[in-house]
Amino acid sequence: MARLVELEPTKFVRFLSDLWTQRNWQTNVQPRGEGRYLIQGQRGDGTKGMMLVLPTVDTSVEFDHVRGFVAHAKKRQIDVTAIATQGEFTDKVRGFATKHDVTLLDLDSLGETVEDEDLEETVKQYTDGEVYETAEVEFGLPFDLPEPVANALSSLPLDSVRERLSGFAGESDVSLRDRLPSSVDDLKSGSPPSVRVVVVAVLLLVLALGSVAALGPMVDGLGTQGGQGGVAVSALSSAPSSSSDMVARWNSKTTDSITVGNNSYTAPDGKQFVVVALDVTASESSPGTLSQSALVFESDGVRYGYQPLTNTTGFETGSLFAPNESTRVWTVYSVPANTTTGTLLVRSSNEDTVTFVHDETMSAEPTDA
Repeated sequence: MARLVELEPTKFVRFLSDLWTQRNWQTNVQPRGEGRYLIQGQRGDGTKGMMLVLPTVDTSVEFDHVRGFVAHAKKRQIDVTAIATQGEFTDKVRGFATKHDVTLLDLDSLGETVEDEDLEETVKQYTDGEVYETAEVEFGLPFDLPEPVANALSSLPLDSVRERLSGFAGESDVSLRDRLPSSVDDLKSGSPPSVRVVVVAVLLLVLALGSVAALGPMVDGLGTQGGQGGVAVSALSSAPSSSSDMVARWNSKTTDSITVGNNSYTAPDGKQFVVVALDVTASESSPGTLSQSALVFESDGVRYGYQPLTNTTGFETGSLFAPNESTRVWTVYSVPANTTTGTLLVRSSNEDTVTFVHDETMSAEPTDA
């Protein structure tokens, strides 16, 4: 997984401003004291954005840093909010951000963005030519994977498998979790050949079973492809149905444009939309929690957050779902046009667990609430 090289604090802020500018935002940067910066942005369609930046590497972004920022953004009716740092986010901040649809950007997520959107030249303006942190290659896989196997492994949600393994106790389980690669390319480095063979065997077992039942949650069946060339979607439950907090029936479609009420939206050049509709029911006596930002779409080792749409949202109810009452929501992801497979999953920071059940009879059309 690509990780962005560390930048000087002021260069990091300017890089983020450039990143928004390249996404058709008009931006301005304001120092806020105590090593903080505020990037404000606006698009031609009136969409407003605001990003809090804590640029130093030794920063640990705490709850007190973000609570006032989020309240201020909501008061000003900001459409897109983000917090960026070269340091770390505490678990409490990650949970708070999920509940309030705040995007968190660190060197790992920014590295993925740069790699996915071919923004290396933008980064090089602020470095000596470096873009990503590099790691030494110690050992290679002692055999070549057959192409069908390599392609199948590439479609597995490896980050999610790693998260499930983190729930196990015991040093051997932790060791295996830590050695799981982020992609098939990562099988070329980091461990002796004997360990790599074991890791591949584990992944092949997961692939053969069509689930990660032995590791915890289940991989739901493929969704509809939405026509020739569409994306085949699966869903990764965060808990079995017998113990999950919520059950979500779902279906998906792939399209170049969507219409919601009187509004039409077209995917950017080189992109396509993956629309996911869900009927969510909390299975306990109390409401369940699932925010739109907690749902992510993973393909080829890259995670995509939902695509904000001006003047509409598929989560009118917010993040709460009533017990024993089905609530329909929908979300949209903008992914590269050459994407063929992907997995819907719930961020581990979400408070409640979800079981996904694919229902091909459901309409995947977005609805106007």
